[in-house]
Amino acid sequence: MTEEDRPAAGPVSWPRVGALVLAGCAAAALGTLLPAGPALESWYLAFVTAFGLSVGSLALLMFGHIMGEDWLDPVRSAAEAASRTVPLLVVFALPLAFRLPELFAWAGPAPPGGLTSAERGLLQPGPFLLRAGVFLAVWSALAYWITGSRRPRRASAVGIAILAVTVDFATLDWVLSREPLFRSGLYPFAFAMTQLLAALAGAILVSLGRGQAPEAFRMVSLERALIVLILLALWTWFAQFLIVWLANLPDEAAWYLRRSAAWPWLVLLVGAVAALGVALLILVPVGTGPRIIMVGAGLALAAHGAFMVWLLRPAAPALGLTLWDLGVPSLLALLWGIWFAAALRRRPHEPSGQGQAGTSSAGAAV
Repeated sequence: MTEEDRPAAGPVSWPRVGALVLAGCAAAALGTLLPAGPALESWYLAFVTAFGLSVGSLALLMFGHIMGEDWLDPVRSAAEAASRTVPLLVVFALPLAFRLPELFAWAGPAPPGGLTSAERGLLQPGPFLLRAGVFLAVWSALAYWITGSRRPRRASAVGIAILAVTVDFATLDWVLSREPLFRSGLYPFAFAMTQLLAALAGAILVSLGRGQAPEAFRMVSLERALIVLILLALWTWFAQFLIVWLANLPDEAAWYLRRSAAWPWLVLLVGAVAALGVALLILVPVGTGPRIIMVGAGLALAAHGAFMVWLLRPAAPALGLTLWDLGVPSLLALLWGIWFAAALRRRPHEPSGQGQAGTSSAGAAV
């Protein structure tokens, strides 16, 4: 299907846009009032997870355009809609911007020792917030450029290079700098692969759940793409662990010890790996049906949630799981879901077997 043959995006509902903006402002105002400790940590966890899904969907879309693979077509509309939630990350980030000393030790009155002069220069509130603003602005522009481009493959070739650099630095800033003495060149890549897997799994659940039934060869391509990302995510995290184990460096070893000393973190890790293992077992047979692929994608998404908690929460000193981890992420997930649904409603419904990777609908703002 050519760009001219593909259905255009629906008209913008400005009252709905206004309602979403007001809801976002209300959520940001609420976030600034959260008490320190568990509530703020839950907001941070939800922000990083939303960042992974939104930007991971944008990366998924660009890789699909560049590779021209058949697996993109069934999930294109869902990936485009998820990409257009990137501006919502600004709302989720605002409360955290005013609470940096409560989240990052380097922003407090007693920064940790052992940092290099370059790290001390970069890890300052001013430069940190400036970089965050640049990242969010660049990703928002990329999301609307890629999903509205008449030549998405060329646009994606440029965009993926920009995205790779900015996501690498954002991961170092927003995730790894919470424990700045842990240094790993592989961590940003492993983190990005995890988000890419979650984005594909989520897009599969939404697309197949809408009743789209791709042709058999497209279903096989979708299944293989999911398997490859599961294996790649597992291997990159294992490779990082292997490097740390062989090097036997105290700061890097302490990072893993914090995530294995308490039983909740160990249970989450074992559960995440087991879920991915089951997903692989049911997806490996060639020609599995839509229901099996949805089960595999659901397991991958559940594993992603458990893994994100294992990855992020042990960085909070002496803080386990609390009821805030149910309430705050649920609120932000609801807001993200409403924004996503509004964007998805305007995306054209890809007819079965007629899409062609490398095309994209021209869209207006959500």
